[in-house]
Amino acid sequence: MIFATVLIVCLFLVMFERLQMTDQRLRFIAIITAAAIVGRLLFSSLPNVQPATALVLLVAVFIHPIVGAISGMLVVVLTSLFLGSGPFVLFQALAYATIASLGFVPFLRSRIVLTGYGFLAGFLYGWVSNLGFLVLTGFSWQAFLTLLVAGGTFDMLHGFSNAIFIWILFPIFLRIMHSFDEKRGTE
Repeated sequence: MIFATVLIVCLFLVMFERLQMTDQRLRFIAIITAAAIVGRLLFSSLPNVQPATALVLLVAVFIHPIVGAISGMLVVVLTSLFLGSGPFVLFQALAYATIASLGFVPFLRSRIVLTGYGFLAGFLYGWVSNLGFLVLTGFSWQAFLTLLVAGGTFDMLHGFSNAIFIWILFPIFLRIMHSFDEKRGTE
């Protein structure tokens, strides 16, 4: 399972390298990713409350799902340098790749729908991360269900914070995207 996770992460990196982007778009992605990293670090004292997932989802929906996945992976890897790292970081990266991959769905460009998806993404992120924990410690369905129940409150906090941050950041992100397109030309 760990090998498969590493393979998936590498696959996303290869797909990202094949995307054609301008320097301006790459800088914009870097700034949003840096904001997600800073946001995750600033809110780290509050369990599962942070704007990183909201920003990753906005990038996935409005730029490209692969870009959102890479952005999420960078957030996890770089914040783990400050918050602690271990093999679970691979599964957190896989969790971000999973929730960002659904960014291709056209109806997610609606504020209310993306807010709802952000709430559900909090649970999906937790479930993928829990699955990784069980792979590392010995999988059983009973242990998985126990982790789902025990982590339910944290997943709900993550979901609520995603919904709140998406609701707040959605119009700001769109304004920045439109401004970017007007100044640099639509890509």
